Amino acid sequence: MSVKDMENAWEAAVGSHNVAAVEGFVAADFVGVSSKGKFINRSQVLSEYKGDKDTYKSAKNEKLNVKMFGPNVAVVTGRAREVGSGKDGKAFDRTFLFTDTWMMRGGKWLCIASQISKIKG
Repeated sequence: MSVKDMENAWEAAVGSHNVAAVEGFVAADFVGVSSKGKFINRSQVLSEYKGDKDTYKSAKNEKLNVKMFGPNVAVVTGRAREVGSGKDGKAFDRTFLFTDTWMMRGGKWLCIASQISKIKG
């Protein structure tokens, strides 16, 4: 699976609450900054997904740019859009910009770092 395919599968996993899919993408030593402006590690990323009670009509990447840095490192910048309703029933339409850094380890791409900013919603 290409890094681009993995990014699209990751965003789709948000909408379907597929924590197992996300677990397969995030490295054990992952570091990042969440859309809430907090430093996060792998367990905190997974905890965030497990605690998500929103209902999604759609969760899709609208734009992805993959830049390779040698054969083992890829940086992806993109825009993701999520539409649905919260556990309170209120509708949302959120847009995020993100940068994910992926590294090939043991024949598998893993996300080692990420920064997400909510720009709408």
